[in-house]
Amino acid sequence: MKIGLTNPTTWPWVRRGAERFINELAADLSNRGHEVVVMSSKPGRTLIRRERGYTTVCHRQLWIPRLAQAGIRESHAFFPVLLGDLIRHRFDVVLCCAFLDAYAAILARKLTGVPCVFWVNSLPPPIRYVREISAGGGFFRRVVRETDEMIVLSSYMQAWFAERHGRPGLRIPVPVDTRHFPLSTDRDHERPVILCASALDDVRKGGRVLMRAFDRLKRRRPAVRLRIKATVSEAKRAELHALVSPEFRGDVEFLGAGDAQDLPREFGSAAISVLPSLWESFGMVVVESMAAGTPVVGTRDGALPELIGDPGIGRLFDPGENCGVEPTNAEGLAAAMEECLDLSRQAETAYRCRAEAEKYSWAILGLRFEELFERLAGPAAHRSSVA
Repeated sequence: MKIGLTNPTTWPWVRRGAERFINELAADLSNRGHEVVVMSSKPGRTLIRRERGYTTVCHRQLWIPRLAQAGIRESHAFFPVLLGDLIRHRFDVVLCCAFLDAYAAILARKLTGVPCVFWVNSLPPPIRYVREISAGGGFFRRVVRETDEMIVLSSYMQAWFAERHGRPGLRIPVPVDTRHFPLSTDRDHERPVILCASALDDVRKGGRVLMRAFDRLKRRRPAVRLRIKATVSEAKRAELHALVSPEFRGDVEFLGAGDAQDLPREFGSAAISVLPSLWESFGMVVVESMAAGTPVVGTRDGALPELIGDPGIGRLFDPGENCGVEPTNAEGLAAAMEECLDLSRQAETAYRCRAEAEKYSWAILGLRFEELFERLAGPAAHRSSVA
């Protein structure tokens, strides 16, 4: 098959879950013998590259960060560029990672007849806390209603869509390349590291409750350290540091995003990892942590209870009452981290975590994407000769 994959931004210029997913999906489909083209955008001139068996077309980005203040997102600027691509090319099926991309695919389908899939990686927030130009949800509703298939990541998402739109979608969790996260059984339990690999500039990710909980935990476990493996702005770093007692601030380290190969090493050396966020539609870093054998603490909210339901692989904490756009239960998080540190010391924990992560491997879940595309494309689909 000839398969088109779209997202307004891509790796390595933007390093988020959707950007990682679209490139890993492209590589997996290419390895299965299909011709794959990723359509995206980046700063600077248009770039066409071929690596890992697939082609990426990175158009010149028509968006700059200053436009976000007016509510204009990357997807708004990418829409007309993508629409042109989808009309010019003849794919057997197209998967889109943004709803405006999927809307472009619906419009192009009128001319090309190419079926389109909407891969939904997040839900609209229940509380509007960022500015974004919107048509009152009209485009989103049309995409949900008219795409040939809609993929959601969790039962949490299925319930949300079923209640609001009458279409639960097809549940396929985000696959993780577990080969990139080797199992580690060598951890420093004398000076244990708590790792958070979440973008804490987003208030719903729980950066403030994490700092308050770490401050409490330090009084019980003085040797514990906290490492943040994600891009965090200077202003947010200062705000978060101020929430930790001065005598403990030296044990809070902001590592930045770094290189992609850094994350497996960080997960493998951490005693536990933590994702204290609200409204998570999945939680890719949870699976990556477990692949390395590292138990996880997560919020009892969104899809995280589906991933950390077994007390042998992690702990959950209640976000707190009337918490608004961010969790507030610092004592609950501190207690969950303390229990998880004890869990990490048990020899069998790493193997339990790894076994759970393997359920989300590309070897298992990649086949489901291929089967879906073959069903939608039908028997007349072009069969690529890519080796």
